[in-house]
Amino acid sequence: MDKKYRLTTAACYVAYCSHASIINLMPLLFIPLREQFGFSYTQLGALVLVNFATQLAVDILLSFVVDRWGFRKIAVAGHLLIAAGLITLAMAPVLPFTTYSALVLATLLYSTGGGALEVIISPIINAIPAEDKSSNMSLLHSFYCWGTVAVVLLTTLFLFGFGKEHWPVITALWAILPIANTFIFAACPLAPPVPEDKKTKARSLWSEPVFFVLLLTIMFGGAAEITIMQWTSAYMEVVFEFPKVVGDCAGMCMFAVMMGIGRAGYGILGSKRKLNLHAIMIAGASLAVVCYLIVALSPVPLFGLVMCVACGLGVSLLWPGALSLSVDRFPLAGAWMFAIMAAAGDTGASVGPWIAGMVADRDGLRTAILVGTIFPLCALTCLLVLLLKKKKA
Repeated sequence: MDKKYRLTTAACYVAYCSHASIINLMPLLFIPLREQFGFSYTQLGALVLVNFATQLAVDILLSFVVDRWGFRKIAVAGHLLIAAGLITLAMAPVLPFTTYSALVLATLLYSTGGGALEVIISPIINAIPAEDKSSNMSLLHSFYCWGTVAVVLLTTLFLFGFGKEHWPVITALWAILPIANTFIFAACPLAPPVPEDKKTKARSLWSEPVFFVLLLTIMFGGAAEITIMQWTSAYMEVVFEFPKVVGDCAGMCMFAVMMGIGRAGYGILGSKRKLNLHAIMIAGASLAVVCYLIVALSPVPLFGLVMCVACGLGVSLLWPGALSLSVDRFPLAGAWMFAIMAAAGDTGASVGPWIAGMVADRDGLRTAILVGTIFPLCALTCLLVLLLKKKKA
């Protein structure tokens, strides 16, 4: 990668850590908020739905204007909105309206910022001159995993050490990250995007069957990743009867660590070893299918926990890999393609856990994970379809 853009690359890594904070912080505050204000699980769950729905809406809206507005303005605005949302969340108990309304406002603010970053950070990295852009993309997305681990561990330790009633303090502290990164993005160099006269027109992409298969790949990949990640803690506690701390740390955190290892491993070794991304994604999706099945069916708790963690490795490249395959197939599409791909991924990330939750309420968590096997299986099918189309071309 060009040394000129080292600061830009670092800023993109920090941006993904900030994005991880707005996805994973609220679930960690469910119990403190419920105990302090008496919110129902339905009210708390609705905040997660608002988060993903807002990001999805932002993805779609920005797809129409991202190439016209430019990366820097959207990056700066995104970081400021995340910071404003986190500060509003920290101040929710003292704001002059109901606490739940303040939580909804905070969620709308930081999820709007998160959606903006999700749209432009990947194309910023992709625009930087490099020999193997797929490796750079995978390494970038690994920082979402490292951010997740940091948010879960540091927030959990803070609440354990200082008391759950002090949750506004750690929430406000997480706002420091996007505030600092705002100044970096305001000054760091950005590689020039694809010239307007050379861009692939949106109309021509929508007429390509391959593009629809790529959209389905990232959608099912997002569903496979987020479904098991969000339900790991509850599954370990309810089905396998592990203590909650084991479900959170040994389950959720180790899942994120394995996902990060998969992404960083390909990011570091992909260009050096000339690894075949498509083949690795097929292997990963196959592993995820096996892991889902074993987690759902295993009578041995420890084996189920190990397979749940291993699933993090299986799903690790499905999202960033789908982006890289899209860039390889349509290198001149522009930033709007990343916005549409992000929207497809967020659709899967929203619908997958929701379906699992409905099945869990009716038939139990084991059945929910068993039904969830359809997500990595569909991602695998899409990858095999893409491989067949590639061989026929």
